[in-house]
Amino acid sequence: MSAGVFAAPKAYADISLFSRKDITINAALDIGGDAFYFPNANFGTGSYAPHKSGYSRTKNVTLAELYGQPMLSGTWQTPWGFSVFGLVSAIGSTTLGDGDAESVSQTSGTPRQVNLEDANLGVKIPLNGKRRLIIEGGRQRFQIDDGFLMGKGAYSSGERGAWWYAPRFAFSGPGVLKYEGQSIRSDVFMLENNSNNRQTYGNDKPETKFVGFDVTLFRSKPGGDGGSTYGDRAAYVTLTYFYVRHADKGAAYDYSNRADRQGMSVTALSWGGTPFAMKRHPFTKNVTFYGNFVSEQNSHAGNGYKGVSAYAVYVEPGYTFANLPWRPHVFYRYTRFSGGKNPHSRTKHNYDTFFLYDGARYTYGGYWPGEIVGNNMSPLSNMEVQQFDITGVPPVHLLKKDDELKLGLHFYDLAYLYPTGAGLPAGTKRHMSDEVNVSAEYALDANTSGAIAAGAAFSGPGGRALAKDGVPAGQGIPRIHGVSGVLEVYFYKHF
Repeated sequence: MSAGVFAAPKAYADISLFSRKDITINAALDIGGDAFYFPNANFGTGSYAPHKSGYSRTKNVTLAELYGQPMLSGTWQTPWGFSVFGLVSAIGSTTLGDGDAESVSQTSGTPRQVNLEDANLGVKIPLNGKRRLIIEGGRQRFQIDDGFLMGKGAYSSGERGAWWYAPRFAFSGPGVLKYEGQSIRSDVFMLENNSNNRQTYGNDKPETKFVGFDVTLFRSKPGGDGGSTYGDRAAYVTLTYFYVRHADKGAAYDYSNRADRQGMSVTALSWGGTPFAMKRHPFTKNVTFYGNFVSEQNSHAGNGYKGVSAYAVYVEPGYTFANLPWRPHVFYRYTRFSGGKNPHSRTKHNYDTFFLYDGARYTYGGYWPGEIVGNNMSPLSNMEVQQFDITGVPPVHLLKKDDELKLGLHFYDLAYLYPTGAGLPAGTKRHMSDEVNVSAEYALDANTSGAIAAGAAFSGPGGRALAKDGVPAGQGIPRIHGVSGVLEVYFYKHF
């Protein structure tokens, strides 16, 4: 799932409806869409659309998605030195064509729905210098760093449509207390995700209520404000902890990336940016190093388990060749999601992705490992990913002097940790697939962008076994192909 590749980091309305000395009311609209073609979907097994009478299979999947998000916001600069703000928005979305290309499609049948997205109210209290305290309650977007652990409060499968674009982000309250300083940022949060398995045909995450905190030490980019904006941080390190005080239990959540949540403690240490920059060695300002380690522990598990002990880790060194044409940036990312050898073990070791967001920083290439296998098949649990990316910005301007074109080449090597832990036959080899994607992203300005991408995935033994395992019970196994493909386009516009 792309998780909103072109969704704005956080949309604020910007068309003035009412303004006077101390009160402003604004409106705005976001629209976005995409189109996909998947030849030989899932290595030829195709995608199955569920019906009351059974399934229909599509080998070469074609789909499109659209969404719109009207927004209304307001600010009151009070006479007491602090400001009051609020935002309300709704999202309408649909999927057209065959629906998404998962083995069993989650969005077939042209689903469409309108839901409340944001509905929050808060106060911003200025402190000494550029420091501030923010209290925000209600439905709101909340993200920690690049979203590897925390970023998505709602998903768009089933009746909601737009599963690939994934425009929904908001968590429900109570809310968040934020401190934004010049070198320290911290949040204390009590939130819950907006899960609804009736709307999503049982494919949503468990309803989860959690409480926790994060503390970030950071260095801002010149002219940036790293206290409020993740993208303005030149370097950072963050400690996060949260406790799941309530979550749904039941057999519907008893598989790889839905480890039993209630009572779980989650701890993470993350870092990123250019942490080694030294004036004596100018090349160090072009070295990037990102990473995250997440631990999930639960001694009060349900669903027949006596406990959960799982983890995920990624490390991502990179380098920008600042003196070369196109300023190419190269990085290697190794990601490991824990898993268990024995699917019948009473201790669950499969990693739960919780509220994973896309995580793309330079161009395509977020935490979903590839536009084909990563989005359609891979479980993001009990697996490791080796990713190589090179991106560049050619010195060309297509429509205006400050627009930007980014080109990218992305390679993914996917493998199971333990195929038997995924329920595959004994003797299945670990290698799932190799995948190559090429991408071109165009930004006319901060409010208008689009992209086109293409790719091919080459199956390994684990990938072929996974494709067969995804065929619904009672259906014959189609012929397995060695290659699957994708062609996709996106657009985004903020009014």
